[in-house]
Amino acid sequence: MDQEKQLQEQGSLLYTVRLAVIAAMGGLLFGFDWAVISGTTTYIETYFADTMKYIDVYVADTMKCIGVSVSTEGLGLGIAVSSALFGCIMGVCASGMLSDRLGRKRVLIIAALLFMISAILTAVPKELWLFVMARLIGGVAIGLSSPVAPMYIAEMAPEKSRGALVTMNQLAITFGIVVAYFCDWFIAGMGSEAWGVTDGWRWMFVSEVPPAALFLVALMFVPESPRWLAKEGRWDQAERILARIGGQQRAEQELQSIRVAVTHEATSIGQLLRPGMRKALLIGVGIMIFSQITGNFAVFTYTPKLLKQLGSEGTNWDLFGMVMVGVVNFLTTIVAVCLIDKLGRRPLLIYAPLGMCLFMAALAGSFQLGSVSPALLLGCILGFVVCYAIGVGPGAWLIISEIFPTRVRGRAMSICTLSLWVVNFLTTLAFPVLWSHTQAGTFWLFALTSGTMALFVWAILPETKGRSLEEIEQSWLEPSAEELR
Repeated sequence: MDQEKQLQEQGSLLYTVRLAVIAAMGGLLFGFDWAVISGTTTYIETYFADTMKYIDVYVADTMKCIGVSVSTEGLGLGIAVSSALFGCIMGVCASGMLSDRLGRKRVLIIAALLFMISAILTAVPKELWLFVMARLIGGVAIGLSSPVAPMYIAEMAPEKSRGALVTMNQLAITFGIVVAYFCDWFIAGMGSEAWGVTDGWRWMFVSEVPPAALFLVALMFVPESPRWLAKEGRWDQAERILARIGGQQRAEQELQSIRVAVTHEATSIGQLLRPGMRKALLIGVGIMIFSQITGNFAVFTYTPKLLKQLGSEGTNWDLFGMVMVGVVNFLTTIVAVCLIDKLGRRPLLIYAPLGMCLFMAALAGSFQLGSVSPALLLGCILGFVVCYAIGVGPGAWLIISEIFPTRVRGRAMSICTLSLWVVNFLTTLAFPVLWSHTQAGTFWLFALTSGTMALFVWAILPETKGRSLEEIEQSWLEPSAEELR
């Protein structure tokens, strides 16, 4: 009892971290589900070869009928890989409304159930359309959890540690990617190439079931977001949770700020189009789009396929290259967790894209000169991953979790995340076709978009480090206020 009273008076960082870790498991499953297909692409391309070839030919013939002659080689594979991303679009369209109405916790529970269902169903189909539908369900789960997990953490975390705690979600995403890559690599080594084509890829998808079940169970032991509870008028519950996080005195101060913000906030999503808030929406949508058109989807999804096309020896070596990408991504994100509250969001989101631009340009030049090798490709990809993971990956999700008002934060983050998944779906669908036409041009395009992202951040993004969510919100609503730099 004395310990409980002490928690109420002083708060507990350990308690806050525990809540953040559990919520970040949604990020882990996001990363796992997104990355697990990387190790299966060569297998499912062979297993569903006839259907994929039929799609390529059918679409090409259809285009000819309307007077357009274009190669659609790789479109069937693009559909199989991007089907989950289309599900992400569906999920994120619903996540804002559901998280604002049902609460953050319930949406995460729904997502955990869908992750489990998708993992099981993806392992059983013998027809491509059934495979696509199963992946679609997993995509819906990603779409639900991807904005809600960082939002839940941001609404729980004290401002002094919010950057690090929200970035834990990105760390969990990268860890999920690493785990998926290791599972793919381990399962691929359990049998022959022929076994991998018939059965191996199925076990790769099944390996997602245990972490999904663990996430579902863990969610039963976390509270609802205090800011959502306050929005619903459940002030006593919100105060108890805030007290456990930061102590009673801090809870009373924070609750007063929340009360003022909630009282003056309009409930309509139309407030995002008001002067001031339009800039916040532009920043959120712009950063999420740029985070997906800089080449990361190609790196994390198609690395084994690219290495194989360049003549690397053995499928396991290709998958090992993929594992290296995941490990570097994870380790660099740990560095980002340590830096983002010290250096700030803005510097990392300027200099990281510039580094990405340089590595993509180096690859583009090598392909243009015909001097690229598997080792050079992997080296530039790893350099790109270091830059992405230290700034763009964690920074983008952190920014959109900070800049919107409490009453519409769920829907506003959904708009930003929707833009991410729409662009991700289109680019992942188009990448095999684009790659088949021009390797050098593909990487020149990524270099251009990375450089443009740095310019966008430099021109429009204020610094949000060290500010409470309510202070950041107020800065948009006061035209005369000094920029948060």
